[in-house]
Amino acid sequence: MQHIPVSRRAFVKTAAVAAALPFASRIANSAPSGSVAPPTASPVSLRWLDGTAPLHDPGHTWGVPWPRGALAKETTFSLRTDDDEAAEVPLQSWPLAYWPDGSLKWTGHAAAPDAKSTTGYVLAPGRPVAPATAVSIREDGGSWLVNTGTIVCRVPRRGDRLVASIACDGREIARDGRLVCLLDDRPDTAPGVNVRRTSFVGVVSSAIVEQDGPVRAVIKLDGAFHGAGRDLLPFSVRLCFTAGSDDVRLVHSFVYDGEQERDFIRGLGVRFSVPLRDDPHNRHVYFAGEGEGIWGEAVRNIPGWAGRFPLSRRFPEQLDGRPMPASAELDDRTRAQLETVPAWDDFKLAQLSADHFTVEKRTGAHSRWLRPSRGRRAAGTVYFGDTTGGLALGLQNFWQSHPTALEINGATTPESHVTAWLWSPDAPAMDLRHYSDRAHGLPLQYEDVQPGFSTPYGIARTHELLLRVFAATPRRPEFHAFAASVSTPPRRVCTPDHYHRLGVFGIWSLPDTSTPAKARLEEELDRLIAFYQREVDVRGWYGFWDFGDFMHTYDRHRHEWRYDVGGYAWQNTELVPDMWLWFTFLRTGRGDVFRMAEAMTRHTQEVDVYHLGRFAGLGSRHNVSHWGCGAKEARISMAGLKRFLHYLAADERCGDLMTAVVDVDSRTVEINPLRLVAENPGFPTLTRVGPDWFGFASNWLAAWERTGDTRYRDKIVAGMKSIASQPGGLLSHPILGYDPATGVLSPLPNAPAEPTLSHMLAIFGGAETAFELATLIDVPEWDRAWLDFCVAYNATQEERTRIAGRVVKPGSFPIWYSRLTAWASVERGEPALASRAWQEFFHGFHRDPEPKFPLDPVRLESFSVLNPTDDVPWMETNHAAQWSLNAIQNLALVGDHLPPLEGRWAE
Repeated sequence: MQHIPVSRRAFVKTAAVAAALPFASRIANSAPSGSVAPPTASPVSLRWLDGTAPLHDPGHTWGVPWPRGALAKETTFSLRTDDDEAAEVPLQSWPLAYWPDGSLKWTGHAAAPDAKSTTGYVLAPGRPVAPATAVSIREDGGSWLVNTGTIVCRVPRRGDRLVASIACDGREIARDGRLVCLLDDRPDTAPGVNVRRTSFVGVVSSAIVEQDGPVRAVIKLDGAFHGAGRDLLPFSVRLCFTAGSDDVRLVHSFVYDGEQERDFIRGLGVRFSVPLRDDPHNRHVYFAGEGEGIWGEAVRNIPGWAGRFPLSRRFPEQLDGRPMPASAELDDRTRAQLETVPAWDDFKLAQLSADHFTVEKRTGAHSRWLRPSRGRRAAGTVYFGDTTGGLALGLQNFWQSHPTALEINGATTPESHVTAWLWSPDAPAMDLRHYSDRAHGLPLQYEDVQPGFSTPYGIARTHELLLRVFAATPRRPEFHAFAASVSTPPRRVCTPDHYHRLGVFGIWSLPDTSTPAKARLEEELDRLIAFYQREVDVRGWYGFWDFGDFMHTYDRHRHEWRYDVGGYAWQNTELVPDMWLWFTFLRTGRGDVFRMAEAMTRHTQEVDVYHLGRFAGLGSRHNVSHWGCGAKEARISMAGLKRFLHYLAADERCGDLMTAVVDVDSRTVEINPLRLVAENPGFPTLTRVGPDWFGFASNWLAAWERTGDTRYRDKIVAGMKSIASQPGGLLSHPILGYDPATGVLSPLPNAPAEPTLSHMLAIFGGAETAFELATLIDVPEWDRAWLDFCVAYNATQEERTRIAGRVVKPGSFPIWYSRLTAWASVERGEPALASRAWQEFFHGFHRDPEPKFPLDPVRLESFSVLNPTDDVPWMETNHAAQWSLNAIQNLALVGDHLPPLEGRWAE
């Protein structure tokens, strides 16, 4: 094999990244120790994700990256406002990741609520100021007492309550917070058979304190739902408290471990009891609607329509939540008249689709529901209480995750119940059976179905809820501010320039419109994001199990996505659209894109991945059902898709999921990803460099940087060296033997003499993983092999044969590998390769010499479509994701070589 020559080892190691980063970052990331002054950590500017200060900040976390070698792991941090006063804000910080030298790479932070609500902040190494009253946790019998300075919360360590009580100003406002579930034994559609329904309640079996102040405290509870003599649906709940805050963030994750033929979830919710002390006419209900809309009434309304009633003129005040005279203060006649007005015992807002919700109320279980109002998309927040206090409860992504509901029961009694339904009992029972009872095959349906593999057993779902204790009935603007913090949670972020300057997550470019050609590519990147934002909404890609995902391929004949065609339906993580969205956020800082990426990460890493059972740690390939495909692989669950949200938001749930897949390579011994296409001549299992080994490597990279444990680095190195030692290096037969115990890959004894390059090697996050590892690990033989592959993949047959030392047949989809040609251009210092990279980018579509971009949608409003739509007949999310990633990375690597655009691009 003839390796591509390079002149300087240090240049090979860092040049591609250096080309994409400012000079200061090159020094921080690549200079030999002692050759220059050590890097320093300058103060970091922070801003609110949506550009303006939130109306209400219930407390949140965020992550910040730091230069390599700049900060010791014991470094503390301070936060101040970025204004003339430069006021200090109480801060709590903790490490998230470390550079190879042990210095801080990412840190997590939580701040006390900032009354000033400025738009900018500055974070810097320093001593943090303490909050006026630190949040504290102390043991009290079998519970923990959490005191934020404004509320006191009792959290049992075992049993059927998540929260025993929440008190404010010495008064108990809420109690008995529970998880509830209704389970049917058959679907609603079962003909002529009575459905048996069973009630379950969540029972906590273990609890730990993860953080204990001074600004933030976190308690994690684990357990399962119990009912009818069985345990079901294991769950994990985090309760997050912030100093000086009346809010509690509740993050609930559960795993489906039922039998899809007999366990149909009919209702799943979080319920609190609210003790009531006032008369019904001083008890108030609020539901947050769309925008600033609020539906609100009292349990018993003052008859404002009855002019002779003494209090009728005060009806507007009552609707505004202001206290009315107590019944004991009224004369007998007025009191008797008021008691003739109906008192409403139950209230409900149900969002059973993405485009319709109803508000209902009734006087009791003996009577029918009235429907006073309806709307399109509710914010997902309810308040109920009286003049002595009440509880607001909100569910994030409420309408997007339908069918959902908010319900109040027993409003006329001394103790009511407020429930946030994650799955509303008003909807049909959750049906997780596969869409078909037979296999449909790869040739026409692109569907890989295997007996027993189309199972939801082990899939998961995470919801975030927010509850707030009010000492008295809030005014409507105050309730709206809380509801806004539920539907659009505030979050602090760094500037795109800061993320880019430090080279986090590898190679990507900042937006650049300095030339007409660059401006045109930037415009197309924005148009593509906007197209998918519209498609999510127009096509209704919402729902409990679907929200966050995209569809795979468009059907040009039906003018609809191929929702019912095997592997062409849901995208899952195929060709990493997650990374496309996250890199778009990093380079633009757009809040709407952050939320798209967050939703996709939540979906793909919860629903598309198994969390227990036979396939634990593996994910499902794209299918009509998210879990329907027989391919269960590590590429879907790899940590590289979780790292963005974990580090940017200091998200603990993503941390759990990354930990869970650290050793997923051992799972392939039982579930060999190549079991249907290659015989195993005696290795523990078979694998491919990409997407399998790159998926493993991303897991080990995350574990290494999060823990500092070099065993994970060593496993990456073992893989690098064994891959590089193959005949032809990465230009070898794509299937290799693999031993999870050692991390070593070995050639198959019967490998073909003239292998074909696999187009799957680098497009499932492999390129991004390789780019990042290039700055972290020094394995010269791997560097040479990787550079050989980058040059050879899209090279002529003659050049590829010269590099490999034998005939290697070309791979597919040259456009998706144009960024590797660009990498090679920088590493070798050859402008000709840069020109080749752009030629591949614009004209390298597989089996189609005509470029598919720009979008050029056609508006359809004829009888051929149900609703008017923008038609892009060739659209595939594979193309969208990989085209965007290649554009972003090519602009970083060889942007200065971008030629003037021609043809349709120049129009």
